[in-house]
Amino acid sequence: MNDTPESFPAPRRQGALRRGLLTLAAMLLPVLFLFGALELGARVWELWNPPMRVDLGQGFDDSSRLFLSSAKDRARMSTNPDKLVSFRDESFAKVKPPRTLRIFALGGSSVNYAKPYFDDMAKRLQEKLKARYDAVEVIDCGGLSYGSHRLVLIAREVVQYDPDMVLFYEAHNEFEEMQQLGLANLPAAGTQRALSGSAFYRFIRDLLARRQISRLEGEKRQRDLANALPDASKSWMHQFTPEEIDGRMQAYHDNLTAIVRLCREHSVAVILGSVPSNLVKPSLPGPEGARYEKEVLPLFAAGEWEKGAALGRDILKNASPRHQSSDTENGIIRTVCRDLDVPLADVEAAVIAAEPHKVPGETLFSDHCHLNGPGNDILGHVYERKILDLTAPDR
Repeated sequence: MNDTPESFPAPRRQGALRRGLLTLAAMLLPVLFLFGALELGARVWELWNPPMRVDLGQGFDDSSRLFLSSAKDRARMSTNPDKLVSFRDESFAKVKPPRTLRIFALGGSSVNYAKPYFDDMAKRLQEKLKARYDAVEVIDCGGLSYGSHRLVLIAREVVQYDPDMVLFYEAHNEFEEMQQLGLANLPAAGTQRALSGSAFYRFIRDLLARRQISRLEGEKRQRDLANALPDASKSWMHQFTPEEIDGRMQAYHDNLTAIVRLCREHSVAVILGSVPSNLVKPSLPGPEGARYEKEVLPLFAAGEWEKGAALGRDILKNASPRHQSSDTENGIIRTVCRDLDVPLADVEAAVIAAEPHKVPGETLFSDHCHLNGPGNDILGHVYERKILDLTAPDR
C-alpha cells in the first residue's frame, strides 16, 4: 500500500498542512515579536536621538540628486536631506524669477566653507548690476571631499535649473575622491537604502559609525601631536604609482573639459578658478613630508622665500598621494581655460600677491588647503570681477 502524502484523503492532507503551518508560525512568532520589539524600541530612541544622515553611494551614484522639491514649499528646490552631510542647506525657486542672475558655485570643501563670502559677493553684484537684475543668487554646491569626478554629476544636474553661470573651484580633492570611491561601496548602496527603512538597522549602523569616527579622530589627534608637518600617510588607503597619478590628472583634465562643454551646450557661462596651495605648512605623506621639513622649511626660516617656494612646489607636485592642489592641477586649469577660451579667475595669483613674501600659506590659510577669512574674501572678489566682465552690456 502507498503511504505517501498524495495517497491520503484530501481532509487528512489539509489537516497535516495546517498543523505544519501552525508549527512554523509558533516558531516564527517569537522571532517576529523580538524584531518588532527592537524596531519599536529603536523608533522610540530616535524621538530623542535622530539618526545620522547618510549619503549612500557618497554622490557617485548617478541617480542620486543634490536638490529635491522642498517639503515646505513645492515651488522651490532645496538640498536633498541625505546630502546635508556634505553640502550646505540651499533653496531656490523652481522657476527662476524674471531679472534674476542665477549662479551655481561648484567645488569641494573650499567652496562649502566660502558660502558667507559668496553671499557677500552676491550682495555686491546685486548693487552693481541693479540696472539689469533685481536679484542675484549664488547657490553654494561645495561638497566636502568632492573632486571633479562627482562634480561632473553635479554640473549635469544644475544645468537643469536655468542657471546663467557656473563657477568652478576645486583642485584639492582629486586623490581624496579616489579614496572616497573605494569607501562608497556602490554595489551595496541599493541594499543599504532598503535596509535604512528600519529604525533598528539605523541604530546598529549609527552605533558602529560613531565608534569608527571616534577611533579615527583619536588616531588623527595622535598624528597631529607627533608631527610638525601633518602626516596624512595613515589616512590613505592606497599609495599611488606615477602611472596612476598621471591617469588621475588626465581624468581631471577630461572632467573640467566635460563641465565646460556641458555648460556651453546649455548656454551657461562658466568660470574656472586657479587654486592656491599652502606651501608654508602643507600636509604631505611619508617621505615627502620628511624632505619638506628638512629642505624647505629651513629656507623659509632663513628668509629665502623664493627659493623655498620653488623647491616646495616641486616636492608637492610629485607627492603621492596629496590632498591639496599643486602646479600640476593649476597647470591643467590654465590649459583648459586657454584651449576652450574659458575665463580664468586667478585666485592663486591674487593670494600670492597678497602674501607678505609672495608665498601662499604665510597669512591667508586656515590649514593646508583651506583659505581663512581674508583669503576667502580675496577669492570672492576675484570671481566677482570675472562675473562683472561676463555680464557687461557688450557681452
